[in-house]
Amino acid sequence: MKRKLSNKRIAAFLSLLVIMATVIAGCALNQPPTAYIDSIVPDEAAQGEAVTFTGHGTDTDGTLVAYRWTSSIDGEIGTSASFTTSSLSVGSHTVSFRAQDNNGAWSANVTATVIVTEAIPKPVILSFDADPGAINPGGTSTLSWEVTGAATVSIDQGVGNVALSGTRHVSPGETTIYTLTATNEAGSVNATVQITVEEDTTPPSIPVLTSPAEGATLPQPSEAWSFDWNDSSDPESGIAGYQLYVIREGAGSPMVNASVTDSECSEIVGGQITHGYLDNWTWKVRAQNNAGLWSPWSAIRTFSVEPKITGTLTISQTEGTASAWFGASPGYVNVGQGQSFQVTEAGFFHQFQMYLTSSSSSNSGDIIVCDLRDAGGNVLQSASIHGFTAGNGGWQTFNFNLETYVTPGTYYCTCYVSNPIEGHNYGCHGNSDDASYPDGTRYVSTGGNPEDWSTWYSEVWDLFFKAIIKTGP
Repeated sequence: MKRKLSNKRIAAFLSLLVIMATVIAGCALNQPPTAYIDSIVPDEAAQGEAVTFTGHGTDTDGTLVAYRWTSSIDGEIGTSASFTTSSLSVGSHTVSFRAQDNNGAWSANVTATVIVTEAIPKPVILSFDADPGAINPGGTSTLSWEVTGAATVSIDQGVGNVALSGTRHVSPGETTIYTLTATNEAGSVNATVQITVEEDTTPPSIPVLTSPAEGATLPQPSEAWSFDWNDSSDPESGIAGYQLYVIREGAGSPMVNASVTDSECSEIVGGQITHGYLDNWTWKVRAQNNAGLWSPWSAIRTFSVEPKITGTLTISQTEGTASAWFGASPGYVNVGQGQSFQVTEAGFFHQFQMYLTSSSSSNSGDIIVCDLRDAGGNVLQSASIHGFTAGNGGWQTFNFNLETYVTPGTYYCTCYVSNPIEGHNYGCHGNSDDASYPDGTRYVSTGGNPEDWSTWYSEVWDLFFKAIIKTGP
């Protein structure tokens, strides 16, 4: 007997058939996706360097739901279309990439190659120091360093490129930070040190003058003027230099105002100094340290300048046959000789010479004085000799050393024994060859004070003499 299906059962059966047909049709028609590697950057990298992988996929009958990147060395390395990693191992990687669609189908693998080399390490700064770390102004500190693995090493603040290890002396003017930079292919590393410049509040010691001595005579400034002094001390910042100051008393500006680094100065000032400005010159020195502080001025020393000599004027009387001698006139205590002469050119009185002989013993106790006097008898300068050998005639020289400036006019030189010795007899004659005594004029002391002209009188004798003037402005 045939059984009749209910409408409900027929409908359920038909739905099942539709579902089964759909599943069977879907399985038979789904197409797998296709994967593409767009880029791997960089494709050669150092270990630890970041590498970026970029890919994509296509699916003609669905959507992509998953991705997979794998390395022949490290295995799975990514699960997204694009990613970046810095953990790849050293070696040559064959990288595979595939994509999966919404039906669970995977694409075929596509491959590329990435090479990872061992990383070059950055340089290592083993040390960077400054000794000492604190200095006074003008002081010096020593930078020292040691670096490995660097292609270049440099230090800022004007030091520049340096070797991998070494030292360098520096003298910063203020507190300064020095930076050392070491660089190679892997990059740069830095290290710093600070040198502190401490404040100096103590001035240097006062210089002590050594040369020229007090009262010295220097040449005309057409020759070098040389000055010397002892080094000053400054333990904090050190001596930077000295100031030398040379001026004549009453002058408006110095002849020398020099800055020098050593404790001496030799300089040709130039020009000439005339007779009215030869005396009352002074010089002094002060020291400066590297902090800019000055010492007090040294003690002041005075000096004179040699006359400017342009020629020689010789005034002489050598026409007669007379000389002068001592010991023939026992009645005289002081025997004075006076001879006038005319100066025709201004200059410096240099010498007076007389032709003298002695008939009795004359020794160093017999001080024979020669005075340069003006026309009124006033003594301008004196010079003396201490005896001469008895029985010998010759020119005796009285040196006046260019100390007296004379202008044209009448002058006298008078000669006498300044300290008569008991038992010594003194007298003077005038001839040039120890012969007879021709007429002329002689001035003889009668035994009074040789400075008292009222005790002098004249006799008819000539004197042989030479008066030498060094002419100059």
